[in-house]
Amino acid sequence: MGKLDLPALFDGSRLRDATRLVPLLLTVWTVAACETIEPEDTPEEAEDVHSAFLANLSEHCGRAFPGEVIHVPEGDPYFVDDPEVVMHVRECSANEVRIPVAVADDRSRTWIFTRTAGGVDLRHDHRYEDGTPEASTFYGAFVADPPVAESSPSPTRHEFKTEGDDGSVTGWVVEIVPGERYTYGTQRDGEWGYRFDFDLSSPIDPPDDPWGHPPVGEVPALPDSQEEFLANLAEHCGEAFEGSITQRPDTDQLFQGDEVLTVDFRSCEPNRLELPFHVEDNRSRTWVITRTTAGLDLRHDHRFENGTPEPGGSTWYGAPTRAPGSAERQEFLREPANDVTTGWAIEIVPGERYTYGTIRDGEWNYRLDFDLTTPVESPPAPWGHEAP
Repeated sequence: MGKLDLPALFDGSRLRDATRLVPLLLTVWTVAACETIEPEDTPEEAEDVHSAFLANLSEHCGRAFPGEVIHVPEGDPYFVDDPEVVMHVRECSANEVRIPVAVADDRSRTWIFTRTAGGVDLRHDHRYEDGTPEASTFYGAFVADPPVAESSPSPTRHEFKTEGDDGSVTGWVVEIVPGERYTYGTQRDGEWGYRFDFDLSSPIDPPDDPWGHPPVGEVPALPDSQEEFLANLAEHCGEAFEGSITQRPDTDQLFQGDEVLTVDFRSCEPNRLELPFHVEDNRSRTWVITRTTAGLDLRHDHRFENGTPEPGGSTWYGAPTRAPGSAERQEFLREPANDVTTGWAIEIVPGERYTYGTIRDGEWNYRLDFDLTTPVESPPAPWGHEAP
């Protein structure tokens, strides 16, 4: 049986024009230093700092706090008028904290902190007022250790930094002193780009819901066809199925053609479905379908075996639906480029077939088909999704 020896499948850097990603407009964010983990700490103690960091954030769950713009780059066009900035610790669980940030009347931004098997991942969910995602959405980075980070992660400080090919270090740092201060900003080689400080001692009324997100605990209504589509997917929740590639470009070098492919209908919540996609023993990929106020959104969560996300545009790429579709087929499309529309399609015929692939002007480019008539044993958890 052939093996697939490559780091990513269906990522924007590998699939050329049919799956080329819109380049992420990476703005780099970071913050000031606080506690560090001393060298004598055990690995178990060092691991606990990630859960403790999320717990410190969650201590303020449900409350909003005013902020102050401390530093912006010279020539910045967004914060020249010193707008009102408010953070809202809106949704919290043991493994994820979501913090929308309102800038005056702009509610396009949400910071997402996710606990993985290897640490904490920071992502930025950016949406337009109609709820559709911006092209630059879901950029971010994984928590870093020295020497990339200035100090080791602690319960009060995490650095989300990466080192570029030119040796420069950019990223985000988040610092929280419960009941006192939350700081978020960007740095490049230790120099501030943006920095915002929020006063955790003075709760205020939360802002309106962030764009694209329903009130906490509510399920946004969708067209009947999309409701039925989600129900068709959820019908197989808890089951796994094998499949194969049934269409690919003549120039394809990603598959040998005899790989065992497995889709695992692993998690089905009212607003989110997670379907890990395994290529033999490569467990790096998860398809994530989210219900938003604008429709459905498809994202690709790609991780290395240690739980860290694949770099740059190789993870969390995707697109929203732009039409109601049908109960058996939904298309997730990018904005057209050069009069060509690309994206992804998913088809589901319960009890018969699940199909996923990339499309170009509505025609299949890559296509994978899975047999839903014969469940198989569920594979291990995808990389990074095991319980910490």
